[in-house]
Amino acid sequence: MLSRRQFLAAASIPLWAQARKPNLVLIVSDDHHWQCLGAAGNPNIQTPNLDRLAARGVLFTDAVISTSQCAPSRGILLSGQESYQNGLDSNGHTEFRSFRGATVVEQLRRAGYETSLVGKWHITPSPKACGFTKAPVWMQPAAMPYVNPPLRHGLDASEDAPETGLTTEVFTREAVNVIRQAKQPYLLWLTYNAPHTPWTASEPFRKLYEGKNASLAPPDHPKPQPNARTAPLQKALKKKGGGPAMVRSDGVYDWETYYAVLSELDANIGKVIDALQAAGQWDNTLILFLGDNGFLCGSKGLQGKVQPWEASIRIPFLASGGLVKGGRKSSAMVASVDVPATLLDYAGVRPAHKLSGLSLRPALNGGAFARDASFSSWNDGRVEALFANQSVEPYRAVRTQKLKYILWESGKQALYQLDNDPFEEKDLANDTQHAGALKSMQARLRSRMKETADPAVAWFRS
Repeated sequence: MLSRRQFLAAASIPLWAQARKPNLVLIVSDDHHWQCLGAAGNPNIQTPNLDRLAARGVLFTDAVISTSQCAPSRGILLSGQESYQNGLDSNGHTEFRSFRGATVVEQLRRAGYETSLVGKWHITPSPKACGFTKAPVWMQPAAMPYVNPPLRHGLDASEDAPETGLTTEVFTREAVNVIRQAKQPYLLWLTYNAPHTPWTASEPFRKLYEGKNASLAPPDHPKPQPNARTAPLQKALKKKGGGPAMVRSDGVYDWETYYAVLSELDANIGKVIDALQAAGQWDNTLILFLGDNGFLCGSKGLQGKVQPWEASIRIPFLASGGLVKGGRKSSAMVASVDVPATLLDYAGVRPAHKLSGLSLRPALNGGAFARDASFSSWNDGRVEALFANQSVEPYRAVRTQKLKYILWESGKQALYQLDNDPFEEKDLANDTQHAGALKSMQARLRSRMKETADPAVAWFRS
């Protein structure tokens, strides 16, 4: 028999919502700087549709990506495990070498969900092997031309076929078709390649920012820094067909093109939102939007991602849809590894294996999030791990609202006080006045390493 509290709680939910499992829509952008969103406080970029989602949902202002690179971030979303746990830890290791369980998608499929993939894939296991029942159109490699790209069509496709039009629009068209034709409940896994290079934006979106580059940088982005490493990186990218590096030798970033691509992406996401509403599905749908990693955009004289710096690991991240108590911003310490637990929680599916993240549901219902720190990692120090053949030393990072602690494989460490040093310019690790803060952050990281059986605990020298 229901208690009075349980009865009242159930009575507050419409009968149709009680009887049906929610639809789940995961939208992922690519190489998306966390401030490149109007709702994030950037007045220089136009993203009205993502802002609309944020206004009707929850914007996580301090979210991080668990591993800041394309392939491992997708492995984390599929497995619910950190990249050093599942073995898919870089663009040079794109298959699960340690993970042997059912992916989150497979678990949802077994629970009766129709599971559809649209967009960038970029890992070795096939969509079918990961639990998808449909894959109308998808991209296997890291990057493709934005216009008339060769894409794969169908769940069993092993070869690319030519497609006509702008990649972002092709993905949107197929996502809208999934929504219109889906048998509920469904999971739509919509992973755009925008704004990953090589950039292309249509004329109306380019005109929004034309001639304004000097004034477009986000409010909290550091001033450009000249960097001698930019020239060889440009050469490496050109040789590999990856398009031009978007940081000049003086450190100035091409904000005009970057913003134009993002505004065009935003317009297409608006079509997905409209399709949900037109199909009458908004009220029973959970929407999660996040970047697959951040982007340095010239911060510290660097471009790309992977590095432990804020512009690399922080991401735009929001939740929306009729199932979310909206109109709020949250500074909860959330990470991309929390997405799988959230999807399974809303679907009412008990995880088939231990997850390394937590469900966001309490935070989306106006409550508190159960973790006071977030974690990011990089685990592949080989030059093959990066597109430009540059190695990055493996690290672990733990972040709170005020502090960030980084431990590298060599035992080197750094501590930054983010609330008054957002550009991470002053390392406090050897400052005796911050010895207590250092010890506290080390303890948080050790605890996480123990919880996730992270062999990198050996990096601590004492």
